Amino acid sequence: MIRALKLLRRLRLVRDPSGIAAVEFALVLPILLTLFLGSYELSSLLLAYLKLESAAESAADLVAQQQANASPLYLQSTDFTNITNAVNQTMVPFPTSGTSMKIAYASVTYNTGAPVIDWHTEVNGAPAITVSGLPHGAAATNMGTNSTTDSVVVAQVTYSYASPVTYALATSYTLTEAAYVRPRYVSCVPTYLNTSHVCP
Repeated sequence: MIRALKLLRRLRLVRDPSGIAAVEFALVLPILLTLFLGSYELSSLLLAYLKLESAAESAADLVAQQQANASPLYLQSTDFTNITNAVNQTMVPFPTSGTSMKIAYASVTYNTGAPVIDWHTEVNGAPAITVSGLPHGAAATNMGTNSTTDSVVVAQVTYSYASPVTYALATSYTLTEAAYVRPRYVSCVPTYLNTSHVCP
């Protein structure tokens, strides 16, 4: 009889559901946290890349807006500083202080049938744009400017993305994007970097 009572008590404890929810929650919580942090990190990284695309397009477009009747008739070093400051604003709310954002500008013509760098300038230690290093394989194409003095403005932006949840993931990525834009008002954008501020 005593054995039967002990067995009944054990069966009741096994069937008692009062702690099941807490145990299930404890088992599922690490998976839910991983999914939440992963989703947050992925969406933040995607937003940073989309903003970087916009920054590259803005950088090239702002250089390409040089007008033929501007005074002076060429872009100065202060113009590139102002353009870079404007491009940095497109990355808000991501930080752009220090060397986290590097920008390289260049003008390319294909008047000889092969790409020629007319001028280039770099900000925050960005690697220079070279003929062999033109983004997206542009060295193999003529961009439709073959045998003319028409040019293409190239802007390549590199951003060091640091995870906002570094205490959990400790990740960082280097994102790079480039944009090509034709000058709007002139065939080639003259700068202080050109010989006598004259394009080819």
